[in-house]
Amino acid sequence: MTSSNRNIIEKCDVCGGDNPEPSIDKFIFQCRFCGFEKNKIQAGHTDNSNLIFTDDVNAYFKDKYSQLKKDETFELIVPVSRFYKTPQPQAGQVNFSKSKNIMFLLEQHGFQFVSRKSRFSTQLNLLVRKL
Repeated sequence: MTSSNRNIIEKCDVCGGDNPEPSIDKFIFQCRFCGFEKNKIQAGHTDNSNLIFTDDVNAYFKDKYSQLKKDETFELIVPVSRFYKTPQPQAGQVNFSKSKNIMFLLEQHGFQFVSRKSRFSTQLNLLVRKL
């Protein structure tokens, strides 16, 4: 590893935390603060139609916010890692989240979750409202 590679500091898309130490797998970014993971070599979709395949999670929520009117709702279904089980990655998946990452992103972008189905499942199914 060259000295220039050691100075690369990556920022987390979810919490903005710095990751000055490279992860064990150089193709996977893993935030040491919130646990969010991103596959750096997988090309994401730029249309922001599905959260796990989008290139930029913040742009996904900004687009969703601009599409909805105040108090309008949408359903968000995302595979999430739990402490007891991690779902199998889907083909082309870029973003790997935990439920706390999703909740943080919702609050950060002006949304509130209304209800949740399957609380302990690895498939997080939320009804989300724009504030």
